[in-house]
Amino acid sequence: MVRWRVLSAAAVLVAALGIGGCAASESQPSAPNSETAAPAAPPNTLSAQDVQTVVDRCAAALATDTTSLSAELSAASQPAAEAALFFATSNQCADIPMALQRTDVSSFASPLSFIEQPCEGRTVVSFWAHYDDDLIFGNPVIDDELGGGACVRTFFFTYSDAGEGESTYASERENGIRAAYDAMLGRNGAWVDRSVTLLSGMTVTMTKPSDDDRVSLLFLRLPDGGLSGTTFIYTGQQTLEKLLSGALPSLRTIDAGRSVSVATLEKSIVEILAGYGPDRVLTHLPKEAPDSAGDHPDHSSVGTLVARAVDAGAAGSAQVEYAVGYPSAERPANIAATDLERKASLFAVYAAHDPVIGCSSAQTCLARAHFGDWLQREYLVPKGDPALG
Repeated sequence: MVRWRVLSAAAVLVAALGIGGCAASESQPSAPNSETAAPAAPPNTLSAQDVQTVVDRCAAALATDTTSLSAELSAASQPAAEAALFFATSNQCADIPMALQRTDVSSFASPLSFIEQPCEGRTVVSFWAHYDDDLIFGNPVIDDELGGGACVRTFFFTYSDAGEGESTYASERENGIRAAYDAMLGRNGAWVDRSVTLLSGMTVTMTKPSDDDRVSLLFLRLPDGGLSGTTFIYTGQQTLEKLLSGALPSLRTIDAGRSVSVATLEKSIVEILAGYGPDRVLTHLPKEAPDSAGDHPDHSSVGTLVARAVDAGAAGSAQVEYAVGYPSAERPANIAATDLERKASLFAVYAAHDPVIGCSSAQTCLARAHFGDWLQREYLVPKGDPALG
């Protein structure tokens, strides 16, 4: 049940005094006022038809009467009113009460601004191809940011399914990444999943700890492209690399079969950055960077998409860092001692859900071919660095 505003005692008193004033004016007319105050501008520009659209679509779902909902909409700020109309027309009625209560959002750039609680500290947004990329290439930075009180919003492009499509393997990898963030947060509890439709039209699954608003993971669940970027017949040989090259006009998400184009991805990245207003942005090296040679095609494709958004002004250059992927193994190890133990232990929490990796402790993960090399390294290239090409 939605709780709607009621008149305060002061408002009731003012109304009563107003009535009394009218009665008194009948016996003693007041002097004419030479200056007539202009009527106050309405708080938002929703038309009567817009208000009716929200009422028709959502009043029943919100279990509120139409008069109360109409009044709330008419009194809402411009951003909140726009958000409410969007939620009504995108079948997300349940988000309207929260939107109408928010007074801290200055513009409607994304529904994410209204369905997420504001962060008290810094916000870090990161974009990755697969469910373990942040743990391998973006840690210990992400772990340190969480430890310092930051909010972390992490977007994963693929289902990380290794060509199996919708499968226990892919869903377990999702459970693994939730467990790893639990370990970073120092909790062990339930997660809550929901579907979110963005302004771009793209729908993602948001998963959050039930008791900690500092972390949100967004799953798009596109097909995993594989190391060659052209494999996996079972999922139709759909790859991000083919999408970016123009060989495919769109990809379909594995879980719901939704069509996603390059334009939709680009708009969604811009929207996510605008909706969260991050202090720091992490992602893969773009394909054009010399140090991306030999990296996973999915990694470099994600990096390219994010780099395009950044180049177009979606985030400030000083905020953005690109992680060196597989080729980082060729650089000197730069994580050791307790930092390495912590990073490897967090990765092991995830890897216990990933039978392909086959390790479940810091020691066994560090002994795993390739993974041990990557875990000992973290190289983040700032925007503007010559290494980006």
